[in-house]
Amino acid sequence: MNNRENMIVIKNQIKTKEICNCNYNRKSYKWDVTFKNGSTYSYSYENVKWLKNPTVIDNCENYYIQRKGKILSDIDKLYIFNDDTDSYLHIICKDGIEYDYCQKELEIKEDCLKNEKSKNIFKYLSKLSALSELRNEITGEKLLEKRYNSIQFVDKELALSNYLNPQSNLENKKEEYIPIFPFGCNKSQYSAVKSAFENKISVIQGPPGTGKTQTILNIIANILVQGKTVQVVSNNNPAIENIYEKLENPRYNLDFLVARLGKVENRNQFINNQNENYPNFNNWKIKSENITTEKLKEKSKTLMHVFEKKEKLAQLKQKLHSLELEKKYFDEYISERSAELFSLNLKIKIKANKILKLLQEIQTISENDKEFNIFYKIKNIIFYGIIDWKFYKQDMNDIVTYLQNLFYINSKEEIDNEIQKLEKELSDNSESLISELCEESLLLLKNTIYKRYAHNKKRKIFMEEDLWKNSNEFLEEYPIILSTTFSSKSSLNKNVVFDYLIMDEASQVDITTGALALSSAKNAIIVGDIKQLPNVVTSKTAKQSKAIFEEFNIDKGYQFTNSFLKSIIEVIPNISNIMLKEHYRCHPKIINFCNQKFYNNELIIMTEDKQEDDVLSVITTKIGNHSRDHYNQRQIDVIRNEILPKINISDLGIITPYKNQVRELQEQLKDLDIDIKTVHKFQGREKDTIIVSTVDDEITDFTDDPYLLNVAVSRAKKHFKLVISGNENKKERNINDLVDYIRYNNFEVVESKIYSVFDYLYKQYTQVRVEYLQKYNKVSKYDSENLMYRLIKDTLLENKYYDLDVAIHIPLKMLIRNLDLLNERECEYVMNKNTHVDFLIYNNTAKKSVLVIEVDGYKYHKKGTLQSKRDEIKNHILELYGIPYKRFVTNGSLEKEQLIKELSRIYGD
Repeated sequence: MNNRENMIVIKNQIKTKEICNCNYNRKSYKWDVTFKNGSTYSYSYENVKWLKNPTVIDNCENYYIQRKGKILSDIDKLYIFNDDTDSYLHIICKDGIEYDYCQKELEIKEDCLKNEKSKNIFKYLSKLSALSELRNEITGEKLLEKRYNSIQFVDKELALSNYLNPQSNLENKKEEYIPIFPFGCNKSQYSAVKSAFENKISVIQGPPGTGKTQTILNIIANILVQGKTVQVVSNNNPAIENIYEKLENPRYNLDFLVARLGKVENRNQFINNQNENYPNFNNWKIKSENITTEKLKEKSKTLMHVFEKKEKLAQLKQKLHSLELEKKYFDEYISERSAELFSLNLKIKIKANKILKLLQEIQTISENDKEFNIFYKIKNIIFYGIIDWKFYKQDMNDIVTYLQNLFYINSKEEIDNEIQKLEKELSDNSESLISELCEESLLLLKNTIYKRYAHNKKRKIFMEEDLWKNSNEFLEEYPIILSTTFSSKSSLNKNVVFDYLIMDEASQVDITTGALALSSAKNAIIVGDIKQLPNVVTSKTAKQSKAIFEEFNIDKGYQFTNSFLKSIIEVIPNISNIMLKEHYRCHPKIINFCNQKFYNNELIIMTEDKQEDDVLSVITTKIGNHSRDHYNQRQIDVIRNEILPKINISDLGIITPYKNQVRELQEQLKDLDIDIKTVHKFQGREKDTIIVSTVDDEITDFTDDPYLLNVAVSRAKKHFKLVISGNENKKERNINDLVDYIRYNNFEVVESKIYSVFDYLYKQYTQVRVEYLQKYNKVSKYDSENLMYRLIKDTLLENKYYDLDVAIHIPLKMLIRNLDLLNERECEYVMNKNTHVDFLIYNNTAKKSVLVIEVDGYKYHKKGTLQSKRDEIKNHILELYGIPYKRFVTNGSLEKEQLIKELSRIYGD
């Protein structure tokens, strides 16, 4: 019998080698099988499988086959026989030895390192691993390098394969997954958990206070329901401890499924503290027929509508707060302009968006020096309810101011009404629906665990050697492994493959350690926040890694200076990347700085603004050189003598960028129970009150680092206090934006020559102007301005100036506050109803003008024309008030490059 063309299986045993003949007897309806020893036996039809026409694989260099931990090497050919229920393999090795196995007995793996691209990147990572100084305490051997050198094969099914070759097989799983949520849920968490099970690798970005740990716990719960295994790793020990503590909570009582390994002390503690008793499962079995997976799926889908309403409500409340604060500044603007708001009889109440349309129409009429004709007035009666014709007798400036003020008043009323409507809709049963989903999800989870473990009377006690010798048996008992990222490959036997890897705080993981962790699992969920502090790379290591990078022709995303989170987002551009948006930790005034400055206003702030007076504050020391060797005694004195006596220190943290300042603060405040640490040490923690001591006399790039500032501010839940030097600093600093933001939100009217930007008004007006000219897809009647508007918007987005925005045709008088610097001609020019800047790029965090853009038509603005003289006046006024400007001529070129260069100059990039 030819083994390569036939496979005979009798009673589930492969017998091909023992058989010389096999015939089906049509009289007896049995198989007559003659063996090589001369014996012939008859078998019933269902007990014999005769398989033919195998699939032949000639090139087997990419594969290795493992059976019961033993690897079959040097395979020459594979013959794969299939039937309806099973597959069988005939294996021929290069030394001529042949094997027959049922595929169920084997693990067949394809080596991704046979791909040249994957091999090249893995070689690069291996070389980088030598830069790690983590060594064996006894031998001095470099541990990370050793672990890379021990890897000779990377299964194509591992998550690492997709990192090494992103174009390989990173495909979405076809079936839709509907998750359970025993730990709570909101809209973006729902999407993140769902994505984790629909993609081989997914990213979850968790900004501060958005429920990152809760999302991880829900992912773990869904893994348990599926009967699968997970390893959760992090460089941040508090993050791992936090997960364990939540699972340990008596409400969940799931810690018995967890093995805390990784570090030697954790492993020893686990081995020594094992318990042979399971929890009491008496209440873990579902007794109600109403709780099923299908019903939970329907309930979770229904809740998506509730989540959408809750999000909208939170956004409206934040919008209302911004509007009310801006209205205060607008009232101040009216007062300073000594403008009298006339009263007007309106037939109907004009909606806010219609007010802006009317404002747009009137400004267009004004710019074209036209009159209000009878047809326009009649139209306004119909569309806007303006029946009082004294409206048209007012000065054009007064009409504009009146409409702007009416816009604020009506906007507030409309938002108030929307809030009341949503609160009424949500008050009925929304919270109970969420509560039911969580409670029933927990019951379903516990019922699954009950079925798996309740029949066991006593739990096996494992020895330390079992972690390596009996890893699979260990995982049956402990399907959740907690470890450091570095130890992910050595927590159990190095050949163990987890179903899932969850990497927390991935922004603090370097690419070599992160890639190593991916080699331990089939699927990976990478969790972190790209806007928070990355892993620290010394200048020496950065230089060494750059030299290694330049040896290989690979994507820039693999540069060692990238965190693993940043790297995986860059090298796999189509990766599922869900951002958790609902923020629950900080007072709205605190987190909204981070939202505007770092998160492109994507966060949805779910906390309530109770209008407290001391949420944000800036304390400025006297001018002088007080900083010595990253230590500032004057700031310590201010904290000790001026701040601490006035506040509750029961849940207080003091943060500073420098270790020397931490040391001095700890020494001088040692009699008080205050948590004092550097920003890096405070990441992942929170306090009711945070005091930040900046130390520097003049803010340095280190102190002004955006990641550092984001972490520092977002640690405070209720109160944030910033201590800075009174010395003058470079204008365009992140910390200056924070100071301006605090002062703006506290309505501190600081002596200034220019007004705060009316952000809400500008954005709404720009939107209406776009709609007004939409049929031409324009924001201006000039093509050059339309092109410039799109160029500015694209440039801000592409260069990640998330705290900058652009407004169009802003009256110059709304920028200039104090006219004392101007002569009579310049005053007249500023106050003219038609004098505006073409584009204003402004900081929507600090509410300040950043750059004026003027677009000059070649003929209209040509030197010697009337318009060129007006341009000179405008230039001089902007210079007097310190507002940067840039003029672009319509016959010029490289506008985008010039704009980027100008923004870089202003921001010192």
